[in-house]
Amino acid sequence: MIQHIIFDCDGVLVDSEPLSMRADVELLARHGIAITAAEAHKRFVGLTFEAMQARIEHDIGRKLPPTLRTEKDQLLLELYQQHLQEVPGVRAVLAGLAGRPAIASNSPRDRVVVALALTGLQDFFDGRITTYEEVRDGKPAPDIYLRAAEKAGVAPRDCLVIEDSVTGVTAAFRAGCRVIGFTGTHPHGLQHGGALKAAGARAVFHDMAALPPLLKGL
Repeated sequence: MIQHIIFDCDGVLVDSEPLSMRADVELLARHGIAITAAEAHKRFVGLTFEAMQARIEHDIGRKLPPTLRTEKDQLLLELYQQHLQEVPGVRAVLAGLAGRPAIASNSPRDRVVVALALTGLQDFFDGRITTYEEVRDGKPAPDIYLRAAEKAGVAPRDCLVIEDSVTGVTAAFRAGCRVIGFTGTHPHGLQHGGALKAAGARAVFHDMAALPPLLKGL
């Protein structure tokens, strides 16, 4: 039976992926690299910033400045303060949960904390946050979800994960968790739902209002 629910943050709790892609496009342009938001979304959603930077450096054949992460954090914080919104319907879902959910994210912990504070969702999680900084490898490796389950004192097979990216679904599936895919913040939800199922999601949903019935079914 399901004993613990773990949410990804970006694209599941907060609609941050468009802001992150906007920041990446602007940041890379500052350093002479042209990339569209659509390409950034396709290539980098769900990855850690370090993994994204490594891919870009491999493609262009040179190192980027060591200050790149700090530049991204500052730029994204400004965008968060101006534009960040919670995913529609997620507050009602969280308020209706009987247990104490957690978060497992490929974003830095401080960014997750800021996102929760700006949207007023922090009290639903009360610090139950696991990020890639706590483990050896970020998603799509299973480490983050294994660590989140360990912290909750629950076997991975008894955890249910809500994820929006192929990277995240892959990580949760590899950890042995049950996974449901969310497509509500993806620009091509129907197509993306098929990719999430192929990665290991047991079901997919597009509207947060559909999650409580899915949970009852599980």
